[in-house]
Amino acid sequence: MANAIKCIAKYIERNPDSDEAAILRDFCAALEQENVTFDLQRLFNMKSKAFELMLALMDEWRFDRHVASRRLQKYLEKSSA
Repeated sequence: MANAIKCIAKYIERNPDSDEAAILRDFCAALEQENVTFDLQRLFNMKSKAFELMLALMDEWRFDRHVASRRLQKYLEKSSA
């Protein structure tokens, strides 16, 4: 997830007052906190570059969660054996 986060940070740094920067900040916070709701409707009006960054973050976040759960499952299987 580090690659997408770095790209998003650069985007926000270059466009700090844009609507897209605010949306990306809120989206990152929602993913990080896991129990925060995020209105997906906000994504519909994003510029293409910001939207692509958000999709990259989602892809990396989902992959990281999948890998982590697989590692946890393997650990639990070893513990019960």
